Amino acid sequence: MNRFQDKVAIVTGAASGIGQATAARLRSEGATVVGVDRDPVSDVDLAIQLDLLDVAAIQPAVDQVIAAYGRIDVLCNIAGLGHFIRDEEETLEGWNRTIGVNLTGTYFMSTACLPHLIESKGAIVNTASTAGTNAQPWSSAYSASKGGVIALTQTMAITNGKTGVRVNCIAPGGVETPITEQFLPPDDVDLALMNRILPFDRMGRPAELAAAFAFLAGDDASYCNGIILRVDGGMQA
Repeated sequence: MNRFQDKVAIVTGAASGIGQATAARLRSEGATVVGVDRDPVSDVDLAIQLDLLDVAAIQPAVDQVIAAYGRIDVLCNIAGLGHFIRDEEETLEGWNRTIGVNLTGTYFMSTACLPHLIESKGAIVNTASTAGTNAQPWSSAYSASKGGVIALTQTMAITNGKTGVRVNCIAPGGVETPITEQFLPPDDVDLALMNRILPFDRMGRPAELAAAFAFLAGDDASYCNGIILRVDGGMQA
C-alpha cells in the first residue's frame, strides 16, 4: 500500500515513541519523511535537529524542507513532554516548557508549514491526549497543553477547511513510550485517582498510534476535519 507515494511528510518527535513509529509507517507507505526532534533521528529521508522551544528556528527548518523537496503534504505534530507534579510544586519553568513544546511548538510548526500545505491540499495531524478530554491528576500543565491542542485543532480546521487543508488530532491514552516514564505519581498520594476502566490489560503500542496517524494524514480520511480521534483502548474517566 503506497498511500503516500510522491508525498513529503514532516513528523516531529521522530526520534522515539509514537513519532518514530509514525515516521516509519509513513515511509513504508511511500512518503518522503522528514524527522524533526531535539534528539538525533534515524531511518528517515531528512533529519532536522530542533527543539520546538526555539520558535525562531522553526521557519528555517521548514525552509530547509522546501529547499530539499519543494513541497509539504503532511505534518504530524507528535513531539511532546509532560510530568506528574503537585500543583503547589510546579515551577514557571516547568509550566512554560510543557506549554511551549506541546502547544506553542505545535502551533508555530503548523503555521510555518501552512502555506505549503495549502498549495498541496495537505493535512495536519496533531497530538492531544485523553488528559485533554478527561481529568488527569497531578498534570495541570500537561492537561492544559493538550486541551489547548484540541481547541487549536478545531479552530484551525474550521479556519482553513476551505483552503483544502484538513486539521485533525489524535488523543492517545497510555502508550508504551519514553514519555510515559516521566509520569511518576508524587509520593504519598491517593493512587485511586488514577483508576480508569481499561478493557484491555495492556497499554497502547506506538505502532497502533502510527496507524491512526497514517489514516488521518491520508486520503482515506478526506472528509475528516476537526476531529479528535481517541486511541485509548476504551479508557473511561
